[in-house]
Amino acid sequence: MSYLLALIAEPGETSTAQQLATEAQQVAIRNNIDVVSLAELDTLPAYSAAIDTEDGRPLIADQLRRSTLEADGVLLFAAEGETVAPLAASVIAWLANPDSAPTVGGKPVAVITVGPGEVINQDLADRLRKAGAEVVADGVSITGSWSDPDTVARLGDTVIAVASAS
Repeated sequence: MSYLLALIAEPGETSTAQQLATEAQQVAIRNNIDVVSLAELDTLPAYSAAIDTEDGRPLIADQLRRSTLEADGVLLFAAEGETVAPLAASVIAWLANPDSAPTVGGKPVAVITVGPGEVINQDLADRLRKAGAEVVADGVSITGSWSDPDTVARLGDTVIAVASAS
């Protein structure tokens, strides 16, 4: 069984990104894939080399890196908008730590954004590629209801693509 890590880079337990991640977990179960979400990402500070030390690194940053290293693949859920949300940028920056081996290096990753357009989606995918990730699904921007059958089908295809690439 594949183990995928869902990273929800949009704060709020009722955010659309969280709802999509929950739906992705349901789709994954039906396909014998385990998807686990990392909680409390909204407490992740912006990346800074000054705090990325053994003594200063926040526990959530260690959890993010460890969980990513252990996962077979990663699903990144974020909001689509005018600019990259600070939380999404922080998640990628912590994963792409320039002073050590990136934790997403060689990992299959999918970027799933919520909202119209795909500008942010492509930006996030490019950042992950620069960190060494194998982005197997980008351009997945969900504009309809998270429970719509077409949305569920797209999520299923994306989850299976990441699991198959691992």
